[in-house]
Amino acid sequence: MASELRVGILGAGGIAERAMVEPSHYVDGIRVDAIGARDPERARVFAERVNLPKHGDYETILSDPEIDLVYLALPPITHAEWAIRALQAGKHVLCEKPLSVNGTTASAIADAATETGRRAFVGFHYRLHGFTQRLLEVIASGVLGDIERVDVDFSIPHFVVKPGNIRLDGDLGGGAVMDVGCYAVDLIRAAWGEPAVESATAVLSGDDPRIDLQTDAVLRLPSGARARVRSSFLGDDQGAMSLRVSGSAAELLATSVIVPQWGATLRVTAGGKLLLEDKAAEGENSYARQLEHLVAVLADGSPSLLDARRGVGTMRVVDDVYRAAGLQPR
Repeated sequence: MASELRVGILGAGGIAERAMVEPSHYVDGIRVDAIGARDPERARVFAERVNLPKHGDYETILSDPEIDLVYLALPPITHAEWAIRALQAGKHVLCEKPLSVNGTTASAIADAATETGRRAFVGFHYRLHGFTQRLLEVIASGVLGDIERVDVDFSIPHFVVKPGNIRLDGDLGGGAVMDVGCYAVDLIRAAWGEPAVESATAVLSGDDPRIDLQTDAVLRLPSGARARVRSSFLGDDQGAMSLRVSGSAAELLATSVIVPQWGATLRVTAGGKLLLEDKAAEGENSYARQLEHLVAVLADGSPSLLDARRGVGTMRVVDDVYRAAGLQPR
């Protein structure tokens, strides 16, 4: 790898700019060089707008010997195909979350990384933010006592996911659990270990019954405590990205968990008394932290929280949630 990690993007949607192009300007050791799209003209327009030197179709990016890592800003249904092709072309891969549409195809990505000697990652950027690290430290500290109940509400405001949005397209692996529920599963696994899905109910789209507009699931933690998880496109005007944990000694409330830079807060209380209060550091960006992390682990070969092999476990739980709700995994 060159002194800089050189990135090529597949997919010219908005997430490519927000999660890769913009934060790369603030991270040393990384450079976004190229954008590829199904329609090369769309890639050209994107490249000119954000000042990228190279553009073309997907194959243009995969065949470029100067690209070290490919970022997949594509619908989840396409991740396995293009991640595997990128790995076989000698590139490392960062998949926008979720890693893939189900545990089987996610495992295929992880296997391909092993076989090719390259690395594959899933873009759970929030895990690298200092706020999330602090949140997990507080949970692990024992200050809450025995965990009695966990409530996760990741609800997007009802006016955000509109008709025509790819998150409402069953052919592209859409749905609320796929979009925001995967974050909840990842967070629960990080905080408490592997959960078992006990039950789930879903509100389905009238236009595409494969799509869950909202799913409420009950997961059993290794300790036996229950985690109630809501993943929704039907949130109120404010939406929610909250985690509540009730323990025998104290209670915790965290907000803006998915995107800590949007004003995340953390409070621990006991009997109405404030024990701890914290908030996300001003100016810290989870996408920039993610890029810093990738530069570091690809330079020294160290383990990663974002490793695709770990991401397979998250997708297997997502599969189980869909089955419990009476739906087929994606």
